[in-house]
Amino acid sequence: MHLRLTILAAAVLLSGCLSMNVPEDAFFYPDTRLAAEKITLPADIPMGFEADVLSLPYSGGTVGVTRVRTGRADAPLILFCGGNLFRRSAGAGRTAAKLAPFGDALMFDYPGYGGTAGQADYASFMAAGTAVADAARAQADAEGRKLIAWGHSLGGPVCAQAAQYMHADALVLETTTPSTRAAVDTMVGWARPFVRIHIAPNLNGIDIPAALQGYSGKVVVLEAGRDDTLPASLSRRLARELEAEGVKVEHLSFPQAGHNDVGEQPDFQTRVAAALGL
Repeated sequence: MHLRLTILAAAVLLSGCLSMNVPEDAFFYPDTRLAAEKITLPADIPMGFEADVLSLPYSGGTVGVTRVRTGRADAPLILFCGGNLFRRSAGAGRTAAKLAPFGDALMFDYPGYGGTAGQADYASFMAAGTAVADAARAQADAEGRKLIAWGHSLGGPVCAQAAQYMHADALVLETTTPSTRAAVDTMVGWARPFVRIHIAPNLNGIDIPAALQGYSGKVVVLEAGRDDTLPASLSRRLARELEAEGVKVEHLSFPQAGHNDVGEQPDFQTRVAAALGL
């Protein structure tokens, strides 16, 4: 994704055309796109925990959801919002293993992905996220658990909205961006001063610090020092902008991590558990 936009910016500049459009579907990878572009996702690891597969109604049909149970009655419930390639069929086991040290997990497929019906657009993503957030809040309350939202990459803005909506006790933002415009500007890189960028309205409205104005919970920002998808500078900027909004933030940097392997760093579990007060 990063390389594609950089090449596009260079082509736009060299052609003498100083305008670039970023359509709403630029960052979405529903099943139809995977098939069309012949993208094969890495194999998942086996699910190592008890897991219930659920279907929840939302405006576009039904959302495919998995509830992972660690067996610890006092553990928080974590609503997980995955990145733009995440679907449970290719990532549920790996995600459960990453989140299990901190609590039970509730994860879902975005519309057009895996087990969720509907159109792959941002409004549908948010509608599905709201339906799962309602379920997460209800389950956490019924079981007497704290509630955490955890968004990775594209899931950052989805889970930021969900955290505010469901009054989550904490929010983890893993290798994400403060806004679409910040991400696109960074991806275009050296050509940015020469290019007029037009971002689709729904994408252009994504702004995590604005969405979290007045949020009373704690936000933990996870930065990957070797992230070549959403560079580390975006996580640092996100932490600064949240602090400027008066949000309580803890910023954790993992210098050797890439975009998808923060959870594999040797100090990941201890540092994140401490930040979440677990």
